[in-house]
Amino acid sequence: MNLSKYLWESNKELALVSLNSKFVQGIKNGDLPKKNFQAYIAQDYFFLESFARAYGLAISKSLDINVIRTLSELLFGVSEELILHETYANKWEINLSNNKIEKATQEYTDFLSQTSKNLSCIETLAAMTPCMRLYAWIGSNLSNSTSNNPYKDWIKTYSDDNFEKLAKSLENTIDSYQSSIKTTQINDLYKKAMILEGNFFVAYSNF
Repeated sequence: MNLSKYLWESNKELALVSLNSKFVQGIKNGDLPKKNFQAYIAQDYFFLESFARAYGLAISKSLDINVIRTLSELLFGVSEELILHETYANKWEINLSNNKIEKATQEYTDFLSQTSKNLSCIETLAAMTPCMRLYAWIGSNLSNSTSNNPYKDWIKTYSDDNFEKLAKSLENTIDSYQSSIKTTQINDLYKKAMILEGNFFVAYSNF
């Protein structure tokens, strides 16, 4: 079994916490209150900025030109997602310039920042991969819920084949390191990220 598949399967129950959160189910059913989605988008912008910085640090620590090339493409994908969030902000009347980071977001971004600054490239990727795989998986699970759904653009973004390709690209990069890493340590980082992602969704599930 590939390392990326092992990590995902080992933490599938944590992925279900996110999928079954009232926030995600509210998006699926289209009944998530507007204020919850607004708060989520505003906070997710902080996380995407942190994600972009983590990619930059991972690139700086890699000596493999193929990894550098892949991560550079993924970094570009994050920049496009930031632009998408700015579009959401305009559509949903969110003021990103007057935005304060909240506890669940801070815990996640602090974890990502500390990992990317202090640990290796592969350890940084282990902390980043759960987000990509989780969103692609949630998007796939919600892909049939776009009819007359106010959140159809969000669902289409993460159920799109291009986002799945980005997630798979990151997983392939992790698999390329498989022979030179400690699986337990990598899984600990992956698991921590999955827990924090679940906490992030739960933070906007009160309605």
